Amino acid sequence: MKKLVSGLLAVAAVTLAVMPVRAADETVIGAVIYARDSQFWQQIERGMTDAAKKYNVTLQVGQNRRQLPTEAQVIEDLVTRGAKAIVMPPLDVNASAAAAKRATGRGVVIVDFDTSLADKSIAKHTIGVDSYKMAAELGTEMVKQLSGINGGKNTVGLITLPPTNPNMMPRKTGLLSTLKGDGITVGAEVAAATPELGANGYENLLQRDPKTSAVWASNSGSLAGAAQAAKRQSSNVRLYGVDMSQELATDMLDPSGKVYAVADQQPYQVGYAAVESAVKDLKGETVPRNVEVQSKIYTRENPDEVKKYLDFVKSLANN
Repeated sequence: MKKLVSGLLAVAAVTLAVMPVRAADETVIGAVIYARDSQFWQQIERGMTDAAKKYNVTLQVGQNRRQLPTEAQVIEDLVTRGAKAIVMPPLDVNASAAAAKRATGRGVVIVDFDTSLADKSIAKHTIGVDSYKMAAELGTEMVKQLSGINGGKNTVGLITLPPTNPNMMPRKTGLLSTLKGDGITVGAEVAAATPELGANGYENLLQRDPKTSAVWASNSGSLAGAAQAAKRQSSNVRLYGVDMSQELATDMLDPSGKVYAVADQQPYQVGYAAVESAVKDLKGETVPRNVEVQSKIYTRENPDEVKKYLDFVKSLANN
């Protein structure tokens, strides 16, 4: 019990350290992110920060570190610190509801993003990309590109997210809704979400079906791992996936790279829209229940757009 109490106090200390004491007349918007260990969350936070500056509100950010107890503690700390609204990406569409509901019971506006709580009565607004539509658009791009190789006859292996991830099914079914045609065969399927598991998944797919000519990965981690494995093997397999990163963009600009197209959620826009929606709601302005951010497809065939992405990511490191 003593260790448990000490652990909770340590979590609280980490959370409170990033939240300065507010002035009485400030409008405080609380924000939750997973961590600052990936460009996705860095871009989310940059978008939030820029929106807060535009609307002259105080932004307090806490990290849930991908742990439900920490998520609940961060939300409680934000409420205690006077947040009038909290923007959050639920770690679990069901289990994250309890902490969010306690906040609404104290008059706090909840805005969820990235994924949405299963109980739609908790969050007033949901921000993000339509995962099904995004994956479907990428599937259309894949069919167009693959029709020009191997006589149009291609087998595509799938690296999906784990079944517990709420984005797993929308992305997979969205892809399959357009990844079809006489020349397309959907081959083996594995699950992965990290670079290490993505590399293992890539190798597993090719072992199970050596005729695989393209692999789709449903997040940047697994796609990056697949790209590393493909380079090690000097493979000609084309790679496609979801969520852009500096590593993937660099691969797309490399003539020997293996990544051919990536559908990006534009996380900067998601973070910006989340804080903007919260501020407008607090001002009494009309905000849609669902605020959709348009995804963007980057392709090897359009290097100028990929370079613009890299310039933007580099600018984050300079601010």
